[in-house]
Amino acid sequence: MKRIFFACVLAFVLALSAATAMAGPLTFTIYTNYNQWWQATQTWQHYPFTNVQSLGFNQSVSTTTGSFGPPRGVFPAGTNVWNDRVTEAGGEVTTFWLSDTTMTSNGMWAFGGYWDFSPGGWGQGLTLTVGIMPFGSVHVQDICGDVISGCIGGPTQSTVVPDGTWFGIVADGPFRTFSISADHQFGSAETFDLSAFDMARPTPEPGTLILLGTGILGLAGTLRRKLF
Repeated sequence: MKRIFFACVLAFVLALSAATAMAGPLTFTIYTNYNQWWQATQTWQHYPFTNVQSLGFNQSVSTTTGSFGPPRGVFPAGTNVWNDRVTEAGGEVTTFWLSDTTMTSNGMWAFGGYWDFSPGGWGQGLTLTVGIMPFGSVHVQDICGDVISGCIGGPTQSTVVPDGTWFGIVADGPFRTFSISADHQFGSAETFDLSAFDMARPTPEPGTLILLGTGILGLAGTLRRKLF
């Protein structure tokens, strides 16, 4: 029994080490135009909010104050959007992820949505962070809707997203989670609406699935020979 336990632990460590070795710094491409974002991801698997603006298939969320409700700003009435409010002092965070994501696989590669910063007036702006695989996190971008003073941080660190327009990113590798928190701009809070949020990832190629299955079978065979 001990040999089986240690063999399983060894297999897990090897798999985790391999995933860590393959994981490198992610590069993000920013899109402020939906059509361009869609062209970059149209052959991928997509996991959007549903047509009535609620969580879609395989979408999960952890939030402090967010929920679905009527639009409070520029989005048309008659449907639900994601209503949220975050503050830097309060530490509120909203995190989205794909339900079948594990530490080392099945993460998303892209996300995007239509953002509205007008509810409550312009506030602190938003910080967007992703959880990298298997551990850790990385800052992606800061976004805000204040077209008068602009986002603090400059164009390489922040993007002005006019109310009701698209902002999304596409990465060159998978990440586990996508988190929204308050930025460091002036203001007491950032109240915002999010519509048509979508997460996407490449569709696994048959050759990749076969290679993965072969590797798992090979590892199982090796462990069986060593154990028995």
